[in-house]
Amino acid sequence: MARANIHYRATLERVYPFEGYASDAAQNSLAQGQVVRGVLILSGPDTAGTFEVEPASRHVGETAGAAFLAPQRRDGGSGDIDQRASYKEFLDEIVAAARRFGFEPEQAPGRNDPRIRGLRQ
Repeated sequence: MARANIHYRATLERVYPFEGYASDAAQNSLAQGQVVRGVLILSGPDTAGTFEVEPASRHVGETAGAAFLAPQRRDGGSGDIDQRASYKEFLDEIVAAARRFGFEPEQAPGRNDPRIRGLRQ
């Protein structure tokens, strides 16, 4: 798992380089694709702005969730749009998603939690 910082774009570019973005976006645009490729945000930013993120893939039938982001070609496959500009926009989306979602661990029921009292079968 890699670490990136919301304040330093170069750290995110090391984790998810342009070449990976371009390849993932092209593959995600294929109609017959069974797997969606992108990035998975594993933690929210700490006080210094550092968060955990890694390249990932999901089957098209899986629920992606807020922490998985997949790039799409923004030119409809025509190649008319500057892919570098699209890449920068996608990196901005990753940073926004890392900031927006708290990534608080789910509250698992404890031993005396009222949600698990009573008969269980």
